Amino acid sequence: MSDNNKKLIEESLPVRTIGIECEREGKGIFPPLNRYHIWWARRPLIASRTAVLASLIDSDQMSMDELVNRMGITGDTVEKFKTVDERPSGQLVYEHYGYRRPFQQDVADDDLAAIREAARESWDGKLPTVLDPTAGGGSIPFESRRYRFPTVANELNSVASVLLKGVLEQPTVGEEIIDDFLHYGNKIFSESKSELDQYFSEAHGHETPVSYLWANTVDCPDCGFEVALAPNWWIDRQSSREGIAVRPKVGDDRLEFSVVELTPDEQKAKGQEHIVTKSEFNPTNGTVSYGKGECPDCGVTIEGDSIKEQAQNSGFGEQLYCIEYRNLQTGDRGIFRAPDEGDKDLLSDAKKAVDSDPELATFLSESVPDGTKTSEARRYGITEWRDAFNARQLLTHHKLYKTFEEYKDEILDEYDQLEAETILTLLSVTADKYIDYNSRYSFWDPYTPKVTHAFDRHDFSFKWSFAETDGTADSAGYKWCLDYVAEVFEELTDDFEHVKPDDPLTILNQDARNLELDDSSVEAVVVDPPYYDNVMYAELSDYFYVWMKKYLGDVYPDLFTTQLSNKDAEAVANPAQFDDVASEDNSKRELAKNDYENKMAGIFDEANRVLTSNGILSLMFTHKETEAWDTLTKSLVRAGFVINASHPINTESPRSLHQSGKNAARSTIFLAARKRLDDQKEPVLWEDVRDETRRAAHSRAKDLDAREIEFSKVDMILSAFGPTLEIYTKNYPVVDSEGDEIQPQTALDEARTAVREYLIENYLNSEVKDVDNKTEWYIMSWLVFEAQRFPYDEARRLAIGLGENLGELKKTHRMWRKKSGDVLLRPHGDRVQDVNKKKENRSGLKPVNPDSISFSLALDKVHAAMHIYESKGEAETWNWMNERHCGSDPAFKATVEALLRVLPDNHDDWELARDLSVGETGDLLNLDLDSSIFVSEDKDSNQGNITDF
Repeated sequence: MSDNNKKLIEESLPVRTIGIECEREGKGIFPPLNRYHIWWARRPLIASRTAVLASLIDSDQMSMDELVNRMGITGDTVEKFKTVDERPSGQLVYEHYGYRRPFQQDVADDDLAAIREAARESWDGKLPTVLDPTAGGGSIPFESRRYRFPTVANELNSVASVLLKGVLEQPTVGEEIIDDFLHYGNKIFSESKSELDQYFSEAHGHETPVSYLWANTVDCPDCGFEVALAPNWWIDRQSSREGIAVRPKVGDDRLEFSVVELTPDEQKAKGQEHIVTKSEFNPTNGTVSYGKGECPDCGVTIEGDSIKEQAQNSGFGEQLYCIEYRNLQTGDRGIFRAPDEGDKDLLSDAKKAVDSDPELATFLSESVPDGTKTSEARRYGITEWRDAFNARQLLTHHKLYKTFEEYKDEILDEYDQLEAETILTLLSVTADKYIDYNSRYSFWDPYTPKVTHAFDRHDFSFKWSFAETDGTADSAGYKWCLDYVAEVFEELTDDFEHVKPDDPLTILNQDARNLELDDSSVEAVVVDPPYYDNVMYAELSDYFYVWMKKYLGDVYPDLFTTQLSNKDAEAVANPAQFDDVASEDNSKRELAKNDYENKMAGIFDEANRVLTSNGILSLMFTHKETEAWDTLTKSLVRAGFVINASHPINTESPRSLHQSGKNAARSTIFLAARKRLDDQKEPVLWEDVRDETRRAAHSRAKDLDAREIEFSKVDMILSAFGPTLEIYTKNYPVVDSEGDEIQPQTALDEARTAVREYLIENYLNSEVKDVDNKTEWYIMSWLVFEAQRFPYDEARRLAIGLGENLGELKKTHRMWRKKSGDVLLRPHGDRVQDVNKKKENRSGLKPVNPDSISFSLALDKVHAAMHIYESKGEAETWNWMNERHCGSDPAFKATVEALLRVLPDNHDDWELARDLSVGETGDLLNLDLDSSIFVSEDKDSNQGNITDF
C-alpha cells in the first residue's frame, strides 16, 4: 500500500479528543439512536463517526485536524476538559467547550460537501460504500447514512434488524408521519384504558396513581409467614438519614406497611407518628441480603436455595407495599401512600381476568431457554416469558396488543408500504418501551426516585422487589412511552435532514458469513463485532423478540420465522450452546471459544470477499481478556488480513452498572486492516519478533503516560495489544525454532510482560522486584487491575508470568476467592488467624499465624502486622515488629510501601498500611515515602466502586 493511499485511520487519531467526546456523549440526554429502543453495548456515535469517516478519506485529501473540525469538534477540547469542573457558576457545559456535543449538531452543508468530496477523491471519483456486517443497534451505519454514503447494514438478530429499519430507513419518511403514529397510538391507549380502568387504583381527590411498588414473597419454612423480599424499604432516599420510606409491621400472616418520613431532627420527630428518625427505623435493613432472606416474624434465615426452590416449584407470591401518585393540578409526582384493601382487591380481579380468558391464560408461553444469561431467570421460576410479568402487567400489555391488532389492517390499507411499516414499527417500539419499564425486571430507584427499566445490566439479574407503571395513567406507562417515542423519532428525522430517500441503503438480515453481496462491491467494512463472551445479544433480545413477533410478525414475515431469536449462528462465545456436547477433553468454554473463532473467521472471510482490492477493514474491540484478543487475531489472520494501525479510544463509561464492582476496560481499540497480499510468505522466527514486540508495547505504554491519557492500567495493557498485533500479523506466520506456529496469545503475553515491567518501574518502589513471587502477584494484581475483582483468566496469566500457580495462591495461601467466575482479592482479615482467640479455637482455613516468628511470604508478614495493629494497637505492634526484625527486612518494608501505592485509600488495608508507616511503627520501619502517597486527591479512591449514572 502506497502512502498516498493511506486512510486517516491508518495514521494518527486524536485519541484524547475523541475519548473526551465519548465521555460527553454518555452524560445527560443520550443520542436519539440510544433512546429509540434498548440495544446492548452500543458504541458512542462520535466513535462510530470517527471510525467511518477516517476509514474513507486519504490523508492527502484532508488532514485529521480538518476532519475533526468538520465532525463538529470545533474547540480546544483537551484544554477545556481540564477546566470543565472549574467553570463559572451557571455556565453550561457546552458553553464552556464552545460547542454542543457533535450528535446534537446539524451537519452543516459545507462540512457535508467537503467530507463527501474528500472521500470521493480518495476512491477514484466514486462515493465509497460502507458495510457493517454486525450492525446491532446501528451506530456505525447511522453515521455513514448521516453523511449520505452508500450504506449496507447487516444484522442476524431480528429485533436489531427491525431497529435498523426504524433508525436508518424510516426517518426519511418525514415528520408528518409522527402525527399519524400518535393518532393511532392515542386510540390504542384510550380504548385500552376504558377496559383496564377497573383493575387500577382510583384517584384520591386530585391525586392519581402512576406507579406501584411490589415485593416478591416466599413462605418462611419455619413459621409459614409470608415474607416480602426487599433489599431495603427506601422510597425517596435523600441521604442515609433523611427521605421517605415504607415501614413494615408484622401482621397476622404477612407484613403491613405505612409510609413514613425520616428526619435527622430528633425534636421534630416527637409526637408525629409518620415522622421518624433512623434510630427508630432504618429503611436500609430489608428482608433479603446476599440472596438470603430473613423472616420478620420468627427471625429465621431463609437460605437462598430454599428461596429458589419455592420460586421454581410454586412461583413467587407478590405483595404491593406502596403506590406513587401524581397531583393533577400541579403535575407533581412523588406522593406516596400505602395500599389499602381496595387496592388489593383490584389485584385479585386482574388475576381472575387472566385465568378466565382462554387466550390470555396461555399467552406468551414461549419457554425461556436455559442459556448463559437466561439461566438466572429460570433459577427464580421464570420458565416462560409470561412469567416475567405479574398478572396485571400481563393483562395490560395483552390488552394494548389486542387493540393494536384491531387497527393494523386499517393502517396497512390507508398508507403506502413504507409509511405503514413506519407507523406499525413505531407502535411496536412503543409497546417494547412500556414492556421494558413494566415487568418484574423493572424496579424502583429510591435515589431518583423513579421506575428504572429492566436492563440496567446486560443480564437477567433477579429483582427482589419490582415496579409497575399504571397502564391507564395519562403521564406514565404506555402514554408516556408513546409521547417519548414520538419525540425521539422526530429527532431522528431531524438528524437525517440532508439524507434523501433514494440515497443507497441496504438492510440485510443474514448470517454475516454469507451475505448476498457481490464480490469486491464494498470499499470499507467498518465493524464493531460481538465481543467474545461480553454480551449474549440473542438471549437478551428474546425478552423483546416474543412481543415484537406478535406485533410485527406479519409485517416483516422474513424476520420472525422461528419461535425465538437465532442463537446457533450468533458469533459470541456462549458456553450454554455446548451443554450437550462438552466432555472432559472439550469443555464448554473451549468449545465456545473455538466456535466464536470459526464464526469470526467466517465473518472476516466474507469481508475479504466483498472488499475491493484496496478496501479497508476497520474494527473496534473492547475486551480485557487476552483470550478474546487471541481469538479475534486468529480470525483476522485466517481470513487474510494484516493490521496496519491501532488506536486506543476511551469510549466506556466508568460508571456503567454491568461493570459495577469489578475492574473494567474503558478503552475501545480501533484496528485498521488491509488484505494480505503475500499469502505465500515464508515463516518468521519468534526470536526475531519478540524484541520488536516488547519494544512496541513498552513504547505505547510510555507514550500514553507522556500524553497524560487518562486510561487505567488495564487500558494501558490493552493499548499495547494494538501495536503487538500489527507486528504479529505483518510477520505472520510466526514460528518457534522447531517450526511450530506461535499463537497471538504468546505475543500478547510478551506485550503484557513489557507493560508490567514499565508499570513497576514507574508506579512502584523498585524494591518490589526483590519480594517473593506470590507477594508480587498480589501487589501487581492491585496495580494492574485497579480493583478487588477482575477476570480469572487474567489473574491466571499474571500468575504464570511470575512462575506461580493460581490454584495454589487460592487454596494454600488464600490470597483470593472466586466470585461469579472472577477473582476477588482477599484482605488481611480473610487470611490472618485471630490473635485474640486460643490457638485451638482459631480458623484452620486462615493460613497466616500471627504468633509466628518467621514468615515465608512478605505479604503474610505484612498482613499479620496489620492484624496485630488492628487488634492490639500501636505499642503492641511495635513490639511484635521489633521481635521479627521488620525494620531491617527489605521485603516487609517494600510490601508495605507497595500496598500504600496500589490499594485504594478507602480500603481498610490501606489505612492499616498507612498506620504502620507513621508514628512509632513508622519510625521503626523508616520508610522513605513522599507525602503525596497519603493525599487522597492523588489516588483513585473509587477503584472498584463503580456506580451507574
